[in-house]
Amino acid sequence: MLITLTGASFCYAMFQGGFVSWFLFYAFLPYALYALLFASLPLHVTAERTCHHTRLRAGDVLTVDLVLKRTNPFPYFYAIVEDDSPDTFHLQEQIEMKQMMFPWFQKTWRLSYQLNDVTRGEHHLTAVRIRTGDLFGFVEKEVIIPLEKKLLVYPKMLDLSVEFAESFSESGPKAVHSWFNEPTNVMTSVREYQQGDRFAWVDWKTTARRGQLMTKEFEQNQMKGLVVFVDFTDQAVFETVVSIAASVLHTAVKRGVPTGLVPLVDQPQFRVDQGEPHLQDMLYYLTRVQHQPSRSPVYKPLVSSEYQHTGKYVVTGHLQEELVSSLQGSRSRKNITVLLVKRTIDRLTTKDKQFVDRLKASGIKITALFEDRLHERTVR
Repeated sequence: MLITLTGASFCYAMFQGGFVSWFLFYAFLPYALYALLFASLPLHVTAERTCHHTRLRAGDVLTVDLVLKRTNPFPYFYAIVEDDSPDTFHLQEQIEMKQMMFPWFQKTWRLSYQLNDVTRGEHHLTAVRIRTGDLFGFVEKEVIIPLEKKLLVYPKMLDLSVEFAESFSESGPKAVHSWFNEPTNVMTSVREYQQGDRFAWVDWKTTARRGQLMTKEFEQNQMKGLVVFVDFTDQAVFETVVSIAASVLHTAVKRGVPTGLVPLVDQPQFRVDQGEPHLQDMLYYLTRVQHQPSRSPVYKPLVSSEYQHTGKYVVTGHLQEELVSSLQGSRSRKNITVLLVKRTIDRLTTKDKQFVDRLKASGIKITALFEDRLHERTVR
């Protein structure tokens, strides 16, 4: 097309003659020569991506810097640089990841973009796409530079001020207002201090009397930890349910409470354990989990003997007969706390209130949580 247009303008100037025809030919000639040179020179570009954070929480701000370098100083009128967005990003995020720049003779191109409300999930940034062309669009070039980067966006952590179930010891029930308080075990005897014992457990009176460090021994509670059962079937409050489950697990593990996670679907279960690696495994699952409308919840784990001596948290977006019946059939109903998550515009229906009354009559604690109040208390 370039050769044809150049030849046509030349022929027009030769046969027509005059100032106007030759002016059109000489005015078009620089653009044609630039386009021909642009087509003949390869576009060699290297890219480097820098993410200010690779592990974030849902709703955080993500800032990404891109540095592009090329070898030749050939001028480019424009360049459209796009960081290939994964399918897990929303449309607005995909728009922010595409920018237009005018580099001209610059060998190093620098640009950055910012995502103000990054979504929860495991996102894979795969490549950087560069598109450029001549002024009139006769010749266009596109180069794709592979650039792998995994971005983990954990669920939003919420500040939940709720009480946990009671803990029972051999001497009878003792109300524990929070799993995160100091242990309330009853002291039964003393023994010699051993490496690894907490310094706060030293019995100073016995130590002074015997002349050596003595440590208190406590009666062991039958409560063996905390298990969070999560119902992912309600799509309307799915993200909030995930955030609540992650918040409870994060706070419990940070305070030294053994925890476990049991999704009420046909998925792997996380047994009761403690430590940072165990917490990261559970948070990684909650980071990747997606709503699956075709799956129905399974309530058998709620009545399993494996979790008989553990505190139970049940996080759900709606109450139904099968769930309520399973909770009422549990042997340790006083150890169960139900968190019922509702949207801001929703209210408890008559049926919900009937289920709530049945659970309370069975000794099961239940708390209704509304999204607008929850997201005002985000933990940073």
